[in-house]
Amino acid sequence: MSGHAAPRLRSLPLGQGAEAPLFAARVVAITSGKGGVGKTNVTAGLALSLARQGQRVVVMDANFGLANLDILLGLSPKYTLEHVLRGEKVLEEILLEGPSGMQILPASSGIQELTRLDTMSELRLVQGLQRVAETVDWLLIDTAAGIHESVLKLLLAAQEVILVATPEPTSLVDAYAMVKVLHLREPSKPLWLLVNNGQSAEEARETVDQLQEATERFLGKQVPVLGMVPNDPHILQAVRQQRGVVELFPDSPASRAFGAIAQQLLGQVSLQPDDFAAFWRLPAPGDAP
Repeated sequence: MSGHAAPRLRSLPLGQGAEAPLFAARVVAITSGKGGVGKTNVTAGLALSLARQGQRVVVMDANFGLANLDILLGLSPKYTLEHVLRGEKVLEEILLEGPSGMQILPASSGIQELTRLDTMSELRLVQGLQRVAETVDWLLIDTAAGIHESVLKLLLAAQEVILVATPEPTSLVDAYAMVKVLHLREPSKPLWLLVNNGQSAEEARETVDQLQEATERFLGKQVPVLGMVPNDPHILQAVRQQRGVVELFPDSPASRAFGAIAQQLLGQVSLQPDDFAAFWRLPAPGDAP
């Protein structure tokens, strides 16, 4: 086991002798302002890079509308989160073994949004995630794109958020919208910017500068930069073969970038997490932030 393992966290007391376990894993949500920016490829690349560095990693596919993480990695789940939410399986029973020892909690396209889950389904998911997170170092959550309330619940519940953006103008506009919404809901939420599909370091820097200019001017904040993943034809080759680029082409430019970003994440001080039940106690749309 690598010496970079996330520290185990104590439970917090909840009144007379009762305790609620906190996540022992480091919980990171990976999101984007718009679709089509390579967010799921980024999630898979970071998960594989962390796993190859000795970390125990579970990835939750939370894109309930268009679940595709299992397809990207050539896996065929027999059971998905839908079976857990229905009470037919517990979370541990649907874990899929992926490459390099990483594990995946597969979603099923078209299941109910998180905002529509009944109390029992919420409880099954929260308790299952707490159990799973006691046994791993990292829980990565691949969210849907956009600022829907169901996505925001996941982002606010995670310890940290990685925002994936590309140099395209529409991606930058939507990335700014995501930063703004998160800032209004929880100004102290740790948020990282990851530039994907950059043609050059100069283009990536220009992307960062444009977004930083907007966030500084209108929100009075900067978004720390986690890194850049270059445009790399090996990624498309890996997708066509339903393999992770880090697994199939470990020396490619994209794989080296994912490795470097994973190292940077490992070097960050692990943050104090909230009880994941906060996921279900967030303000309704329209409430004051």
